[in-house]
Amino acid sequence: MVIVVELGFAWHHSKQPKHARADFEDMLSNNCNSVLIALSEYDMEYWYPNMLAIIDEAKDTGLRVWLNFWAYGGVFGGEPPSIFLHRNSDLRQITASSGEKMPAACINQPEFRKWFFDQIDKIVRDSKVDGVFIDEPHYAWTFSTEEFTCVCDVCQAKYAEAFDGPMPMVYSETVQRFREDNMHQFLVETCQRVKNANAKADVCVCIIPADFEFLGTPNWDRIASIKEVDMFSTDPYYHVFGLEREWAIESARKTIETAKKHGKKSQLWLQLFRLSAGDEEDVASLVPEYVEMRVDSLFGWCYLANKGTTISSDNPDLLWGLVTEEYRRIG
Repeated sequence: MVIVVELGFAWHHSKQPKHARADFEDMLSNNCNSVLIALSEYDMEYWYPNMLAIIDEAKDTGLRVWLNFWAYGGVFGGEPPSIFLHRNSDLRQITASSGEKMPAACINQPEFRKWFFDQIDKIVRDSKVDGVFIDEPHYAWTFSTEEFTCVCDVCQAKYAEAFDGPMPMVYSETVQRFREDNMHQFLVETCQRVKNANAKADVCVCIIPADFEFLGTPNWDRIASIKEVDMFSTDPYYHVFGLEREWAIESARKTIETAKKHGKKSQLWLQLFRLSAGDEEDVASLVPEYVEMRVDSLFGWCYLANKGTTISSDNPDLLWGLVTEEYRRIG
């Protein structure tokens, strides 16, 4: 039986189209049919003409193209610094206890929302992308609900309007509800902006699967049920969280079940970064297991196992070889 699954890798490499094309052709030779292009704020501001050309090159090779607003505003996953935060330090999330300005934009600030939605409108309309990947939306990483965000003037005013009283500076049930409601509404509007820019573009939302309430996205069903979401995704990087491989399997199963429950496609991610030597086969062997579970889309972060970056795995060549070998066996 032939199993049809979307296979690909995230890509954020050379900004010269001819070099990008060579990478895309390499992906094709490894049985990929899709690529996720990670677009940083710097790429959008400085490399915009070439980014459009790179998307064209990927399409021309036959790959399906997802676009990721990589680490935008510090509220999505990724390593790149935010130009928006550099220029708008007054729009950062503020912690309740210490009053610290965090390296993440407040999703309730009108200036941030307008800027981000304008970015979506521009490139989705100008390019030939097939879909937009909403990568790990989250509040600032405080690692605890004791020091939560955001308590800026805009958030406090919204809270007072919603709950008819001042926002407490200690975490509570109403604070939790307020944060989750606001993150949900931000995601709804983000997905709607994608569809308004291109009704044919798919929307995939990827949620961090770890049980961190402070991130603001614990309710998978609520997110997967958003009308404009076409694909529900998680990235169970068990090495990142110091967990066992079985946790990744259970997270994958929950992801697929949640997606099916709401009539959406499912997507899973493989960790190809910061992987310790000796763990390569354990990660590569997830490929056939995820495919056997009937996931609709399977990606690895990222191309060449992050070789040459500060988050490279210990043995990127070995890891890349093992994962692509598993990819070539599918189909």
